Amino acid sequence: MGMFDTILAAAGSSTNNAGAIGQLPSWDKSIDLDTKTADVERAFLEDSGLPGFLVRAGADVFGILSRRMLFTAISQPYGREVFLKRPLREMSAKIDTAPLMLPASTALAGALKFAMSRDDDLRFEPFLVHAASGIRLLEIHVLMVAQANLLEEALTSRDRLLDKIKGVLGNR
Repeated sequence: MGMFDTILAAAGSSTNNAGAIGQLPSWDKSIDLDTKTADVERAFLEDSGLPGFLVRAGADVFGILSRRMLFTAISQPYGREVFLKRPLREMSAKIDTAPLMLPASTALAGALKFAMSRDDDLRFEPFLVHAASGIRLLEIHVLMVAQANLLEEALTSRDRLLDKIKGVLGNR
């Protein structure tokens, strides 16, 4: 089953948490603040689908470092020279230290509203999902595709229901 099939299945699930963000594909990759920035860049280059990392300070979540944030920081003048040989701790200003964190039971529509209400520079950044299995990273595009699938399913159901009503009432 591909990623979009998984998203569609999660959005159309008939469980009590149908359409909850905890059912969507998410990431649990984490790195420590003392990891060298060059190692993080290498990880992003080796896995083009990796959206970001949970950045940890010991056992605690310090924040999120997304692919976009890292590559923006190192692409600035002298960014590579300044950051790549140093630990992430040196670029902590580039790490989202107050990321959006939502419970896994949050409905897709609610999560999308929260995500889109963030500041412009964070609006399309990944956010954290707190599930029983731990804290995970959810990409905005996965959330948006799932919400679109749920809307399409609702519209299809509405059309079927209207057709049934027309069949019962006749074309009066």
